[in-house]
Amino acid sequence: MILKTLYLQDFGVFAGKFDENAISLEPRVKYGQKRPIVLFGGLNGAGKTTTLTAVRLALYGRQSLGRAVSTQAYHQYLTECIHRPKDQLLQPIAAGVKLDFNYGRQGKVVDYTVKRSWSVRGQSLYEYVEIFENGEYISGLSEQQKQSFLNELIPIGVADLFFFDGEKIAELAEDDNNVALTDAINRLLGLDIINRLKADLGVYLRDQKREKLPAEILEEIQQQEADYDHHYQCYQEQLAHIDNVRIESVELETAKARLSQHIDELGGAWANTREATEAEERALRKERDELQKKIRDLLGDAAALGLAKTQFEILLKQLEQEQQCKRQSVIDDELEAQLTLIKQALLNSLGNEHSDAIEQSIEANRSQKSADNTKIVHDISDTEFNRVHSLLTAKVPEQQRQVRESSKRLEEVEEALATVGLNLSRAPDEKRIANVVTELGKVENKLGQYEVEVAQHKELARKHLRNAMDCLRKLRELEKDYSRNTNLNEATTLADNTRHLLEDFAEQTKAKRVALLEQEFIKSFGKLARKDDLLITAKINPENFAVTLIDHAGHAIDKKKLSAGEKQIYAIAMLEALGRTSGRNLPIIIDTPLGRLDSRHRKNLVKNYFPTASHQVLILSTDTEVDEDFYKELSPEISHAYEVVYDPQSGCSSYQEGYFWR
Repeated sequence: MILKTLYLQDFGVFAGKFDENAISLEPRVKYGQKRPIVLFGGLNGAGKTTTLTAVRLALYGRQSLGRAVSTQAYHQYLTECIHRPKDQLLQPIAAGVKLDFNYGRQGKVVDYTVKRSWSVRGQSLYEYVEIFENGEYISGLSEQQKQSFLNELIPIGVADLFFFDGEKIAELAEDDNNVALTDAINRLLGLDIINRLKADLGVYLRDQKREKLPAEILEEIQQQEADYDHHYQCYQEQLAHIDNVRIESVELETAKARLSQHIDELGGAWANTREATEAEERALRKERDELQKKIRDLLGDAAALGLAKTQFEILLKQLEQEQQCKRQSVIDDELEAQLTLIKQALLNSLGNEHSDAIEQSIEANRSQKSADNTKIVHDISDTEFNRVHSLLTAKVPEQQRQVRESSKRLEEVEEALATVGLNLSRAPDEKRIANVVTELGKVENKLGQYEVEVAQHKELARKHLRNAMDCLRKLRELEKDYSRNTNLNEATTLADNTRHLLEDFAEQTKAKRVALLEQEFIKSFGKLARKDDLLITAKINPENFAVTLIDHAGHAIDKKKLSAGEKQIYAIAMLEALGRTSGRNLPIIIDTPLGRLDSRHRKNLVKNYFPTASHQVLILSTDTEVDEDFYKELSPEISHAYEVVYDPQSGCSSYQEGYFWR
């Protein structure tokens, strides 16, 4: 395959008709040698990536944006791709891309042109696809059939391996499941041809065997086949319904996010909790009133006495001293009475002649007592003293503690009320957001309906698939029962043997191709990697094509831990290995290939990959990626170069032959 010419009409930053934006992509012959590299240079934002975008869009339309992209999103993308000039009052309402290429089919080189254009009328977008073969328009194809025809030429999975940018390379390096690559790799390695041949032989055998079946058995088989086709078609229809509903759901999810954001911008986040906030405010006000009443009651009781703490400490000390003084007075009186009795008893016993000695002894004991000068001021009873003591030492401190705790909680409640009041002030009037909320509710209801629809379609799909499998099982049983009694001719026998042989051949071929792919990858990786990476090898699972990198010690390397540059080198090496193993001659388009690489990786890529990657290599680069040194290195392999030049005055770009300084 050779990409020959790309045409752009009011596409992206390129203004003008198709013929005004035509660039030659076909490699040219210089000094007797066809040079494979066509170099595109441009500063960031100038539009150099448009070349890759336009080629993919021309060939694959909506599929070029990825999987599960809705029609609405695709049409929005096409609308945004229409050029918007700065210096024109009337803006273009149409755009298009056109690609000339040739492709080898059944030993012949066929020239194709695919033209994809679109225009906007009112709120609708209309897309047109035209395909020409050797200059003749291919008629009689629906829009879906046109896209299927292009997909048959170059499957999207194959194109992902040859038309890629730096981000796609990183995705390939991180694709552990290999879901997107398995079918493409099968096609590249030619394994799909074996499977198709095996299936064709199966059809031939079935037709041959049925010619010898009794009419009633053949009728039963045909009925089972019709039932199988019906149920399988219904199964496919249910899957299609599910895909359509899911696409619609994606659009509704986008609308839901947009409406939710709009509600938030209107203060809807506060409105959603308004009732709860109002209830919280009422509860806080009630608690505030209760706290204020409690504090007033405490201050009206004993808590207020705490305000004269020093005076009450003095009072309590005075009362305690008075009580002690009164107790001492009672003791003294009792002691005096007892001493009088003792004195009289001693006089009676010893006689009056010892009266002076007895008196002196008693007086000596009296002089040893500590004098108590406490003045009785309050003279309260013991009961009153105990009540005052309990009040000042227990009740007053407890009520003061309650006042402090209640006051602290009251401050918290006041702060919470201030916050709640602010939130309520932020909440918009319900009428202001009512329409948006209603629309959001409709979207959410529709999403709920879609979930129910998906569940129903899944159940119907499972039912039809079970019925189809039952029909298939009955078919195989019927064919198996009657094939034993059917005499096969030589051609049928050979076809049957060949079919079994193909199964073994497919397995052996896959194993050999995978082993060859491993060897080619090691070669490619070795010439692109730095010296310290050369001991890395690869192991490829022939069942799912999962790639495991092995270090020099035989340990598996987690690809997620590779740097961005290492992932890029790994992916490019795998792509080159796939191309060499398959023998397919497809062009390579690579956008910003050197941005994540260090200087040594860059030099290896420029020297060892670009010149031999394919018979046609389109490189989209900035002046910092392919600089003057790298340009000189590539110069012997460069066919021609374009610089994408952006004019800020007109707001559009143009292709000019040359490359920055050339």
